[in-house]
Amino acid sequence: MSFEFRSMENYDVLLSYFKHIKGAPLEAAEMQEITSYFGKRSYKKKTLLMRAGEANTKHYYIEKGLLRLYIIDQSGKEFNILFASERQWIGDLGTPAETPYYIETVEDSIVYSIAEEDFNVLYKRYIKLAQYIRKSYVFLQKRFVSILSKTAEENYEELVADHPGLIQRLPQYQISSYLGVTPVFLSKILAKRAKKD
Repeated sequence: MSFEFRSMENYDVLLSYFKHIKGAPLEAAEMQEITSYFGKRSYKKKTLLMRAGEANTKHYYIEKGLLRLYIIDQSGKEFNILFASERQWIGDLGTPAETPYYIETVEDSIVYSIAEEDFNVLYKRYIKLAQYIRKSYVFLQKRFVSILSKTAEENYEELVADHPGLIQRLPQYQISSYLGVTPVFLSKILAKRAKKD
């Protein structure tokens, strides 16, 4: 279930983001243009925003809450690829092709969405937006390298070091899925880590 917001005052977080990437105050016309491209909705926990097999045509920016991008393998097992929280983008970077991913809210969330064609207009106008999105590509590349080259323990330590607040917000089954291990194996990692401390 979701609820849509309409007035410009409700776009303060998004406008603040664009002011930051512009490096200067936004003109009234710019604020109007930006808010005209985005929709803003409130979603309950466990709401799917995107499903595998659908043509992915949107990018998402999070005002409040926590979302996950994941896949489901042929046996039906879920693998979390990444999590995104406040002031972060999430989506399939292969937009607008058919997506292999799902995006779901982990917590009640408030999310802005923008269509691919509108995103491209803003992408050209706000050059720094390209830099922020490029960081997403870099993060995904590092994430895939970590999955393939590091142990689950090393990936857990990296998650704790890079995103300490995320550990407190996620249930253990979500963390184990992110690491590609069972919840039982994650418990062993945590017990071993506790002995070190």
